[in-house]
Amino acid sequence: MGMRAVVTMALALALSPVAGGVADEPVESGADGIPEFSADYELRRNNTRAARLTRTLSCDGAACEFRSEGRTVGIADLLLRGRINEFTRFRLDGNGGLQPRDYSYRQRARGDNDEYVRLFFNPASGRVTSRGDDAWESHVDGEVMDELLSQLRLMLAVRAGETAMDFSVVEGDGEEDVYRFEVVGTETLEIEAGTFETVKVQRVGGSERRTTEMWFAPELEYIPLVVRQERRGGESYTATLTEILEQPRVHRPDQ
Repeated sequence: MGMRAVVTMALALALSPVAGGVADEPVESGADGIPEFSADYELRRNNTRAARLTRTLSCDGAACEFRSEGRTVGIADLLLRGRINEFTRFRLDGNGGLQPRDYSYRQRARGDNDEYVRLFFNPASGRVTSRGDDAWESHVDGEVMDELLSQLRLMLAVRAGETAMDFSVVEGDGEEDVYRFEVVGTETLEIEAGTFETVKVQRVGGSERRTTEMWFAPELEYIPLVVRQERRGGESYTATLTEILEQPRVHRPDQ
């Protein structure tokens, strides 16, 4: 299995509604401000430690950056010795919409497991341009986000009280898809970082052989506590919050 699948299967696959165009009218996901935070996660593959992830969201006025850094641990580290560095830069518009600017994904690992994706977004022209391993240019309509920003978009949608969400998806190779999610209830979770009341979200549609579930914590401005993906008769991946490095605090660009 490739490095990207090992390190980001739970967080990136499960929370990856990547949009397919530049938003003409961005959804007001951040209308009530956006939670800056930093947190560590542990990713387990079939109950075996596989990777650690650090996710950090920071803003300076209307300019924000969401960064994810991952590295293999345990047996996966012995086999792959892999690292993933990923970031998305975006702006908050006056209505709380998210406007992506540029995205970078760099993966380094043993064997043939290196990967580099770089995307640039031009809201004025509606163009998305890739300058990574695969060079391409696309023009699409509607809300757009890169793969990492879309995960934040889902978190903000749940925080805003949405119960059914769908996103257009564009991947590093330019392929487009639609991901759909719905809130299915509430649940109390006890994890290493503490005990929290959560909102449970499931992915709907998609592959019948794969189940994806997520738990978001209102007490922590809805950052994800657990993301779990199970394949029928096969592998399971679970990413769990292990430590809150910086407590979530709401940022508003006009303050």
